[in-house]
Parts: sequence; C-alpha cells; structure tokens
Amino acid sequence: MTEHRYRPAKYDASRARYLDRRKRWICTHCGKAPSFGASRCEDCSKRAYERSEHVRGIPDWDPACTVIDSATGDKLGSWDRWEDAVLALSFEGVSLEDVELLSERSPMHAMAGWS
Repeated sequence: MTEHRYRPAKYDASRARYLDRRKRWICTHCGKAPSFGASRCEDCSKRAYERSEHVRGIPDWDPACTVIDSATGDKLGSWDRWEDAVLALSFEGVSLEDVELLSERSPMHAMAGWS
C-alpha cells in the first residue's frame, strides 16, 4: 500500500497510463480492447469477476441432522449438528435405538472440497 511513497516515478507513470486509457475508452487492464466508458473491457471484467470471492463456490457448511422415529416414520426435528440432536434426544428420554439419525450431507461432499 505504501509502495507509491517509495517509487513515485512508477506510481505517477501508472496513474497517467490509467487516466489516459480511461480518457480514450480502452481497457485499463489489457490496454487493447474498447471498454465503452467502463474501466475494463468485457473479457477482462469477466475474468476479474470469476476470480473474485463471488464465484468461489458453495461454502462448506456443517450438515444438518434430522431425527426420524423408527416406529412411526415421523420426523421429530432437525438440528444443525449431530451433537445437538443427541442432546435433544437425551432431554426427551428417547434412546438412539428408537430413532434414525439422518445426516443431510450429499454423497459428493466427501469427494469435493471447497477451498
């Protein structure tokens, strides 16, 4: 951030090049394509957007846990974590043998990682 203080000639040249390209309506990034008044041309802006945080993919949320009664098939509730579901069952006095715990995690979750 403070690099322009130590290299004023480079900073001034970069600012002048940027302003000149903006004035001539060409892309400030590649310097070749017309930008039609925007800072970047369509290709450069698309590339910049695809590299941004908006297109990083789905975050890795913890799976929700659904509790289903084995005898009746009724859904007893959903919790954000497996531990919360077990804790709620212990307060209700329901045994783990009487219910089925379903983790709402897709099979592909173990194979695909988001970084």
